[in-house]
Amino acid sequence: MATASTFHTDEDLSAWERVKKAFANDWEQTKADFGSDSARDMDQDVDDTVKQAVGSDDAFENREQAFRFGHTANRRYTSTYPSWNDDLDAKLRDEYEGDYDADRRYIRHAYEYDYNS
Repeated sequence: MATASTFHTDEDLSAWERVKKAFANDWEQTKADFGSDSARDMDQDVDDTVKQAVGSDDAFENREQAFRFGHTANRRYTSTYPSWNDDLDAKLRDEYEGDYDADRRYIRHAYEYDYNS
């Protein structure tokens, strides 16, 4: 269930629900690619990946807020910020309703995710 937020519109949340399963599958694949040179770089250390692979606190469901925020930010700002930069990072930091520093890599992953594939 989505949490109440002033950042997400009903249309944003509807779009998120459409891509959430594919995004969750991609997240699982990233974990499965542990050690692979072709795995997507999420700016994680080995210990982060190991914790995710064994099902610790970094399960998709525990990061959904950050992924949803990054997805909405992509829909809202990609024409102005086609790639991640310091200005976008500062803007999102101001708008995020959680622990931005803890969730930044997940937000960025969702912002940069290729939703067309």
